[in-house]
Amino acid sequence: MGSRFYYKGHNFYLNDKKVFLNSGEIHYFRIKRKLWNKHLEAAKEAGLTTVSTYVPWAWHEPEEGQFDFDGSTLPERDLKGWLERCHSYGLHCIVKPGPFILAETRGAGLPDWFLDQHAVAVKMHNRKGEIVASDGVSLFHPIYQEKVAAWYDQIMPLISEREITKGGPVIMMQVCNEIGVFSWLAHQADYSEDVKNRFIKYLENKFNDISEINRLWGTKYNTFEEVELPPDGRNPFASKGDRSRDQEWHLFWRTYYGDYLRTLAGMARDRGVSVPFYHNLPGWIYGSGYEFPVNISMYEDLFRDKSEIIFGVDHIPEFVSYRNMHDDRIINDITMAMQGDKPLFAAEFQCGSREYHVVTNPRELELFYKASIANGLTGWNYYMFSQGRNPRHRGYSGQTFYWFTALSPEAERNSIFPLVQRMSKIINIQENLIVNSERKAEVCVLFYPPYYATELERPEAGASNLKFNYAAIRRPAYYDGLLKVLQVLNIDYDMVDLTQTSDEEIGKYKQVWAFSTDEMNALDQQVLVNYTRNGGNLVIFPNLPDREMAQNPCTILRDEIGVQPIGIETIDSPLVDVYDFKDIKCANPQIIYSEDDLKDAKLIARSIRGSVCGFEKPVGQGSVIHLGTWLGFDTEGHKPVYQAMLDQSGAKLRQTFSSNENITVRERFTPDKQAVLFVGNYYNEEHFGKVTYTHPGSEENIQIPYLGEDILWPPLYSILTPVCLEITKGISILHCTSDILNIEKKESQIEITIFGDRDLTGEIVFEGREVRKIEEAKLDGHQLKITRDKGRVVLIYQHKHLKERQLTVILKN
Repeated sequence: MGSRFYYKGHNFYLNDKKVFLNSGEIHYFRIKRKLWNKHLEAAKEAGLTTVSTYVPWAWHEPEEGQFDFDGSTLPERDLKGWLERCHSYGLHCIVKPGPFILAETRGAGLPDWFLDQHAVAVKMHNRKGEIVASDGVSLFHPIYQEKVAAWYDQIMPLISEREITKGGPVIMMQVCNEIGVFSWLAHQADYSEDVKNRFIKYLENKFNDISEINRLWGTKYNTFEEVELPPDGRNPFASKGDRSRDQEWHLFWRTYYGDYLRTLAGMARDRGVSVPFYHNLPGWIYGSGYEFPVNISMYEDLFRDKSEIIFGVDHIPEFVSYRNMHDDRIINDITMAMQGDKPLFAAEFQCGSREYHVVTNPRELELFYKASIANGLTGWNYYMFSQGRNPRHRGYSGQTFYWFTALSPEAERNSIFPLVQRMSKIINIQENLIVNSERKAEVCVLFYPPYYATELERPEAGASNLKFNYAAIRRPAYYDGLLKVLQVLNIDYDMVDLTQTSDEEIGKYKQVWAFSTDEMNALDQQVLVNYTRNGGNLVIFPNLPDREMAQNPCTILRDEIGVQPIGIETIDSPLVDVYDFKDIKCANPQIIYSEDDLKDAKLIARSIRGSVCGFEKPVGQGSVIHLGTWLGFDTEGHKPVYQAMLDQSGAKLRQTFSSNENITVRERFTPDKQAVLFVGNYYNEEHFGKVTYTHPGSEENIQIPYLGEDILWPPLYSILTPVCLEITKGISILHCTSDILNIEKKESQIEITIFGDRDLTGEIVFEGREVRKIEEAKLDGHQLKITRDKGRVVLIYQHKHLKERQLTVILKN
């Protein structure tokens, strides 16, 4: 019998032990077989525990019905040999057999013979019946399903026989890949006959009678069979009913993708595969992840207990700087909020670039890697660990696949290899802390998936009479506005999916922020009402909804608060006064309220014309702060306004903070009174400051530097330090400004391998009941001064450029 790999809650487990999944992507089919050993040796040297690869259908079935998994036609088709070699090196395997793999392959991984014979029938078609310029197909077309089943008949038993439970290397499998990407990129749905039939069946299951649809859509259908699919392309909405139909069209596609992936998962299970499944989510575009929420919302029919599938994220920032410092946390938080109690896994974690003109560098990526752990990742897959060369006529971009990776196709080490190796050592030291740590937050920001059901959206030209169109403002108002400023302010907050939360879950928070436009469903409005009735402090902007997403009138929130807008103001270069802050930049329009209707409220915002556009008001046992406009975050004046609204919560807003607002800090805590602390400088210039964090045991405030006033934080650099990590009985590392790469206990001394930026002062602080036994300390054999303070021992030292150093702590016998 073999071992067991599975997930439970937010963690991966190997033989009942929580583990951080540390994987790297190596494509055996893009590397000469004679070089396989070199790549696997390097993966092992880098400290990886797992390697991941696509298993291209097109590669292994080059002619219909002719399968090669042992290299009989080409050595690089020897999948069996590849998996055996991985196993021989002690490496686990993640396999990704499609049917779609994308991976910059022509046809996205589908065989040429299949497309040559069946493209006209199976390709996505637009409303006119024309083939869509995309690699996408009609996913339930019987020919496609038949050929996929034949592929699965061959590949799934091979995978099943090599699973970890049977003594093999395979621990996890991807089910297809980024399947919603085709409609998202093309902004185009499939209008095949099968889709129409499924849409009609979906409507029949949801609505009791065709009259309900006619009422919502303004149509005159006699039967469900008469229903026409919505327009494609860029035709503006003609009416509220047209917008309602479009919303239903988007909801249908979420069930369509859910049915498709459940079908594939069922087919794999029926053929013997028992390892965990996952599917991949894209979303980064040219250095920003603002489109990720659109992509993840496309799979909402599979989250939580609706399927067993984990959703891995793409983390491909391309460059890392102050401009996108907030993106990875938002992506992680939304994924956690939507998929529920499952691990947070970066299935494609940038380690190179698929575009030659996008040059990555190890310094930026180190900052990103450490931040990703601080933002909750419990596993990642370096993409790509090894560069590849495409087989003849298989590469979408020609011969080369990926640049600036850890390894070249010949297994030569590149500049990022030492970083991967070092991150593995950091994970080994802190793994128990990383996989058990959680954020402490008393503030919550709500995520509302319906506002991102827009991959097929048509223009809003005024027919729906909206004051705010969420698709037009969600990025500046919410993603790059509220969510970024909270991170710049170092606020500890959680994200919760409003459509999935409960009164109990949301009631844990002292303050909840809701980005709300004209539209919000009744059940979700009621959740916000219940929260305030039960004593919560709700901050809601820029509007109080007056309808549901399907355009049914719905004013539950307005009725509970007891207010109705009396109009709007639209002003050139609008400004508002908020609290005591004057001339704060805002957006049009401003929602205006009557002072007579707000006699029991505190008026907090006025427009340039002096009209009330914001208030605080008691509701139930709680309160509501409403701002009838949105601020975004593009001037220095915005920060104090957000801070003022946060201050109304009475919450502990920060577990850690910095004397320099340009330093980012985050702390996560374990149940056994340890923590992981991240300190990062996202600017391309050095900054001075001190950091204060919360001791996970005593809750006292601890400073870095421990004894000094300020410390230089190098540009585009970060630390990820364990807090209260016990290294021997009675002695713990309180914190350290170095990367701790190894700890070895020998009789009367402790050897600690450290690494750090040459411009960052090295500091390590020890505490514990036995800390008095520390008698001497040496760095590379040279004596260090020992400073004792409040029962702790402090060592100060300097790092060397790109060099590991050996710290020796000598104990009294």
